[in-house]
Amino acid sequence: MVQFLVRFIVPKDSVHEQVQALRTVLWGAQQARGCRFAAICFPADDDGRLEYVEEWDEEAELRKQFGSERFVQLLALLELAAKPPLIEFRVISATYGLEYVTAGRATSTLKV
Repeated sequence: MVQFLVRFIVPKDSVHEQVQALRTVLWGAQQARGCRFAAICFPADDDGRLEYVEEWDEEAELRKQFGSERFVQLLALLELAAKPPLIEFRVISATYGLEYVTAGRATSTLKV
C-alpha cells in the first residue's frame, strides 16, 4: 500500500474555497482504480491548516495519477499555500490491528 499525504496552510479566509476545490480532487481519486481511501482533514484548533490523504493499493496505480487533470489541479492548489506544503509518499509494507498492541504489551514491562 502507498499513502500520499499533503499538509499545508492556506489563508484563513480561503479555507472554505480550498476545501471545495479539494473535494473535486478527492472525488477523482475515489473514482480511480486502486484508490482505497481519500480524505480531507482540517483540525478544529487551527483553521488554516489542511491535510489531504490518499491510500493506494499499488504504487503503480498512484504514479498513473501524476499526469491526470485532478493531480494537476491539486498541485495548483498547493501553490496557493501560505507556506511550502509538506508532501509525503509513504510505502507501507505491513499493517496491524489491535493484536499489535496486545503482542507489544505481552513482551514489555509496564511501569506505573
